[in-house]
Amino acid sequence: MKIIGILGIQGDIEEHEIAVKKINCIPKRIRSVSDLDEIDALIIPGGESTTIGKLMVKYGFIEKIRNLDIPILGTCAGMVLLSKGTGKEQPLLKILNVTIKRNAYGSQKDSFEKEIILDGKKLNAVFIRAPMVDKILEKTVEIISKDGESIVGVREGNIMAISFHPELSNDGIILYEYFLKNFVEKN
Repeated sequence: MKIIGILGIQGDIEEHEIAVKKINCIPKRIRSVSDLDEIDALIIPGGESTTIGKLMVKYGFIEKIRNLDIPILGTCAGMVLLSKGTGKEQPLLKILNVTIKRNAYGSQKDSFEKEIILDGKKLNAVFIRAPMVDKILEKTVEIISKDGESIVGVREGNIMAISFHPELSNDGIILYEYFLKNFVEKN
């Protein structure tokens, strides 16, 4: 059984753990850099990207994650952290060739749910202070989901990033199954 780590320093951790169990994988909360050696894939959850980034620096996660050769899924703030830039000074992993517009959909009170398509399947996406892709920097980045003309899901190599919170949606399991099938099981 595959072990999927969830970066456990801030954000929606428990909800991701529940979802990982639903796809018959073992969730592992990542609290130290050494925990990263025990997993087959990593989820960087939503939360507050500046806070998560600062904690990643403080606890030594940045370089270790940059050098991982496993599938990585970033959701909401995780998408921000994977990106090359946001137009704001903050710690980033800079391993996904996109720039991000933070809080592209507005503030917390502007949160919403909307149906999107991922891998030909309808998915009710939960957007909370959600980012969106501002620019794709390399042709190696593939768009996997859009909200109208806004890019809300991308993949590049073994990295997948989405603007929304699949862990908060009843049918969010579709996204985890996609990640498992197209990334984790192929690694």
